[in-house]
Amino acid sequence: MKPAPVTVPLLCAQRVGHEIATRIVGAGETALLAEPLLGLIASRECPGHVLLETLDRVPEWVKAGRVVVSGFHSPLEQQVLRSVLRRKGRVVKVLARGMTDYRPAPDEREPLAAGRMLVITACPPEVRRTTRETALARNRLVLDLATEIVVPHVAAGSPLAALLEKSALAGR
Repeated sequence: MKPAPVTVPLLCAQRVGHEIATRIVGAGETALLAEPLLGLIASRECPGHVLLETLDRVPEWVKAGRVVVSGFHSPLEQQVLRSVLRRKGRVVKVLARGMTDYRPAPDEREPLAAGRMLVITACPPEVRRTTRETALARNRLVLDLATEIVVPHVAAGSPLAALLEKSALAGR
C-alpha cells in the first residue's frame, strides 16, 4: 500500500497541531477526516462484559453513520473494527508505525476500495515496529482527532490511564 500525504481538515489540524498534521500520510478515503470522529480507545486487558457491552453499541454507531477512529490495536478495539466493517460502517485506523510496508488485512481491502476506510500514520516511514512510545503517540493522535471519545476500559496505572489524565478532553 502506497501512502500519500493527507490534508487534515482545519478543525482537526488545530487539535492535532500543525507539526503532526503536516506529517500525516495515509491510504483510503481522506474525506472521512472531515466528519465528526468517534474516538475509541481501550486498554489491552479488558473484562469480557465490557467487550460485550461495547460490541452491543456498534450497530447504533454504524446506523447513525458515525466514523470510528482508533488504533484498533487492543483486543477490544480489534473486535470493534471487525464488527464495524462487517456492518459496512466507516473507520479511520491510526497506525503506531510507518506505512511503507503496511499490508491491509483481508477484511480491510474491500472497505478501503469502497471508500469506507482510511489508514493513517504520523510516524516516519523508517519506524517499522510499534513501540510503547509510538503507541502512546498514536493514542494521542486518536484523542486529538476525535470529536467524541469512548473509553470502555482503562487499566489502573497503565500508560493509557496516564495519557487520559494528561489529555485535554474537555467538551468531548
